[in-house]
Amino acid sequence: MKNLYLEPFSGLSGDMLNGLLLDLGGDLALMEQELNKLSVKGFHLHAKRIEKSSIYGTDFDVHLTAGSAEKDHGIKGDFADSHAEHPSEMTHEHHHHHAEQLHDHSHSHGHARNLQDILQLIEQSDLSQTVKQHSTNVFTDIAKAEAAVHQMPLDQIHFHEVGALDSIVDVIGFFILWEQLDLQHVYATPVTEGSGTITVAHGVMPVPVPAVMQLRKNSQIPIQQDFEIKTELVTPTGLAIFKELAPRFTKPLGTIEKVGYGFGKRETGKFNALRGSLLSATHSNQIVQATGDQVLQIETNIDDQTPEQLGYVMDVLLDQGALDVFYTSIQMKKNRSGILLTVLTTPDQKEFFTKLLFKHTSTIGMRFATLDRTIMKRSFEVVKTTYGAVHIKVNTYQGITKKTIEYQDCEQIAKEHDLAIADVYRLVEAAIK
Repeated sequence: MKNLYLEPFSGLSGDMLNGLLLDLGGDLALMEQELNKLSVKGFHLHAKRIEKSSIYGTDFDVHLTAGSAEKDHGIKGDFADSHAEHPSEMTHEHHHHHAEQLHDHSHSHGHARNLQDILQLIEQSDLSQTVKQHSTNVFTDIAKAEAAVHQMPLDQIHFHEVGALDSIVDVIGFFILWEQLDLQHVYATPVTEGSGTITVAHGVMPVPVPAVMQLRKNSQIPIQQDFEIKTELVTPTGLAIFKELAPRFTKPLGTIEKVGYGFGKRETGKFNALRGSLLSATHSNQIVQATGDQVLQIETNIDDQTPEQLGYVMDVLLDQGALDVFYTSIQMKKNRSGILLTVLTTPDQKEFFTKLLFKHTSTIGMRFATLDRTIMKRSFEVVKTTYGAVHIKVNTYQGITKKTIEYQDCEQIAKEHDLAIADVYRLVEAAIK
């Protein structure tokens, strides 16, 4: 299982997100195979590694067939009025919405679907439960945002933006790739949006567009604007997928194993791409199925390094995947005060951590012991609070269950909302119950 580090320095879109996961090793053929489980036809996938600014990444697109020669660029006409009973009664004055923004807004309008149509399409498929749940959450989030923008009841809107075939493929395809790559947690930098205004079928709209602003409500996602780019960079589909990933805006944990890029479609005057890195999951972020294993314990005595230096050593060891690192005050020979450094890792990492300790500490020798260990099985769940999502570790052993709240998520909420961290923990505990 891996973690993902996202850097949306040029916005977010469905094409960019899918292109990135393909660039990180996602299998296009398997993605198509899974998408065939949907009862929809009339599309094929296009993915090609190309070069932009001397950097190679993946350009992803959904090509429409079966008479769908033009993709939908619009909002206007996406919503049936209260008297319309069928999608066919929709107007089709939506061809020019975001005509200059060629991320993932450009969606086919061959058949307008309401939210229930889409959710039924997902539920009746043979896709995995994970893909179904994430996709359902994303479409529901977008539908609520658009309903709020247009002041329409949720069950009365028929919309092309998320009902069009290529939008369905964008969202569901992303979570198929997500499952393929066996991804778990997401770390991210702030999202960059454009500025100014854009001209759409409704007239002139400010950037971020109304649907994106609605999706931002009650979220913890930091968004900064690039005032040199006078157009939209963040699409509703891209932001809704990003929200569903419940990203952590903290220092990423794990070692970078691979870096990829998913390209946007338009020329912004800057490098228009989404960068992402695959990270090896740290021990505390891994799902654990076994209840017993062995660990290697490494110990060494240190009496000539400062507390600041030893603090740095701990960070290095944990960043490199140590299961645990701790210090114990000891009294050494000749009545000198010292520190006992203990590192826990897996037996196969003996040589790796031996070199790290010789490099970063003053020790000239260390001791090793292999220990049997009994552990609880570990899985993860996400709890939604009024301030955002919080990850929970679920530990089980022979009918005993313990749930641990992720400190980093609580820390982030406390800082962003100026709350006492104890109050955040009480809020999360109430949500768990």
